[in-house]
Amino acid sequence: MRQTSDLRDSDVESVRERARGFDHLNPAEAPTVHETLRGFRRACPVAHSEAHGGMYVVTRFDDLRHVARHGEVFSSAAEVGAVVVAPETGGVIAPLFEQDLDEHAGWRRHLQRFFTPAAAATHEDYVRRVAREVVAELAPRGRADFVPDLCVRIPPLVIASLLGVPEDQRPVLAGLVHGLAAADNAERAAAVGREYADFLLAQIRSRRGADGDDVLTSVVNSEINGRVATDHELLKFAFLLIAAGNLTTTDQLASILLELAADPALRHRVLADPGLIPELVEESVRHESAVAATGRTVVRDTELAGVALHPGDRMLLTWGSGNRDERFFPDGDEFRLGRPRKPHLGWGAGAHRCLGLHVARVELRVICEELLAAIPDFELPPGFAPERTYGVIRGVRSLPVTWK
Repeated sequence: MRQTSDLRDSDVESVRERARGFDHLNPAEAPTVHETLRGFRRACPVAHSEAHGGMYVVTRFDDLRHVARHGEVFSSAAEVGAVVVAPETGGVIAPLFEQDLDEHAGWRRHLQRFFTPAAAATHEDYVRRVAREVVAELAPRGRADFVPDLCVRIPPLVIASLLGVPEDQRPVLAGLVHGLAAADNAERAAAVGREYADFLLAQIRSRRGADGDDVLTSVVNSEINGRVATDHELLKFAFLLIAAGNLTTTDQLASILLELAADPALRHRVLADPGLIPELVEESVRHESAVAATGRTVVRDTELAGVALHPGDRMLLTWGSGNRDERFFPDGDEFRLGRPRKPHLGWGAGAHRCLGLHVARVELRVICEELLAAIPDFELPPGFAPERTYGVIRGVRSLPVTWK
């Protein structure tokens, strides 16, 4: 493996041994994952882990971007210890999310008009209305846990709006999303999952032959890549689209609010100049990427960072590690407004770069604007130490705050 020349052989071997046991879904990895991945970047940037049947952990900016840009070599139809966010659909491949090359491009072209900056802007009024209602409910209390009381409440409603779910049914979808996330055993998760699937299948079937200019109605009634998708293909597509639009935005918002709560000087600076909020959002996406890790499968012989790879080998792309690669971001561990504008990997890269990034930017900006306007001086408890999550998604479990 390629390695940094200033490391001793014993140091490199120690890091490789650490890599063999690395499991991104092990909660014990979360508190120190940035330190762990920094070690991999230095000693074995494509590190081999034995977790989940074996996988190669890609940690450097250039290598991550290379894998993302070459779908002909690294397929997105991969599961590397992924969090289950879709029902069992008999091995159906999810359109867009698990496709590569021309098939993926056809779906992306069809959906692009719903996710342009101009299209994203059309959702601002709805996001602002919902955010204002939630914040107005919280403001008189003087205390809240921002994760369950704010962060998880708005994104499911926004993604439901994108899908064209009627407004009176959006809370139903949000409740199913929350119920699945809160399920504390496999039996409960299966029960909620069935109800969730039934809700989405009803939405899909009700759109057949219907008029409407929303994401779900469009994909239900259109030939994409020469054919109309089946109900179960659309079901898996909808599950993954909701997960992508909900989980990532929820956890990114929690990371933003943690920075504002933990750093009063930063919060006061943003309060004095709300025009900094888009930059605040973008720096958070770089610093603590909500999409922490995704999978790929090798489909042809290749080499990456000196490591020989063969068909069937599985890759774990650690996007947050690339965003702290010392060669691109010398002070990457620091959260800093005013950082020179530079491409980062917080929205992914290549053909699968986040389709909904413009919607997410609008959503995160507007929620921050509404919160800071109504509750400008929230504080964490003395000595509070946040519990971070890590896996496919990077977030914060709890954010208890008080205000006057």
